[in-house]
Amino acid sequence: MKQRALDHMNKDHLDIVIEFCKKFSGVAEPTNVKMTDINEDGMEITCDQAKTFVPFLSKAGGDGFRESIIELYMSIKGDANSSSVQGGMMKFINSFKTVVISSILDGRAVSSYSPFIKENDEFYICISSVANHYHSIKQNPDKISLLFIQDEKDAKSLFARVRVSFEAKAEFMSDSVRDEFMAKFESAFANESALAFIKDTKDFYIVKLTPTKGRYVKGFGAAYDTVGLQVVDSGRVNNPHTKK
Repeated sequence: MKQRALDHMNKDHLDIVIEFCKKFSGVAEPTNVKMTDINEDGMEITCDQAKTFVPFLSKAGGDGFRESIIELYMSIKGDANSSSVQGGMMKFINSFKTVVISSILDGRAVSSYSPFIKENDEFYICISSVANHYHSIKQNPDKISLLFIQDEKDAKSLFARVRVSFEAKAEFMSDSVRDEFMAKFESAFANESALAFIKDTKDFYIVKLTPTKGRYVKGFGAAYDTVGLQVVDSGRVNNPHTKK
């Protein structure tokens, strides 16, 4: 079955093999491309410039490699189109209601999360001064990291969950706009009864988080750099992994 799959891909679908080679080897114009091995975990593809292992999104089943190859190809199709990548990233971010936040307090890392609302290219969170992350963000407003990451149950591979991370700067908003943003939170989270308590509590503050640069990772060999929330045209990161 393996040899039949290799012969079929090299003869009838060499264009797809070349696309895999470009994507995962980082070689822009590979020559003499050939699929040389395949197993339940992925494919080995060689060219004059490199030898690359291309992992499947999920292990190939007992019925052959066809579905795993199609699944992988569909996941990278259109990646050369920056507008397609940009749209995919924004759709992914917009599917979230909360964001994971990393910050620093007295030299120690602080991990937390918060519900957010997004306006233009900025995120707004509502946090309490009782929480550690209030003090860490206040102390180091220019050392913030934000993370949006695919749910484990939806991931094809737990080692390649879709994710977007950003470096960000924080700004505590003035009390003059607090009521305005509380109303926006109530609109965005209409079923959250906790907001009735939060808006009448003095220790909750509105913080604006502005992403400065980031990285969008769709899977193995599919990473893109950003400036703010914009994927840069030259931002595709060639596959940095090397086989042992």
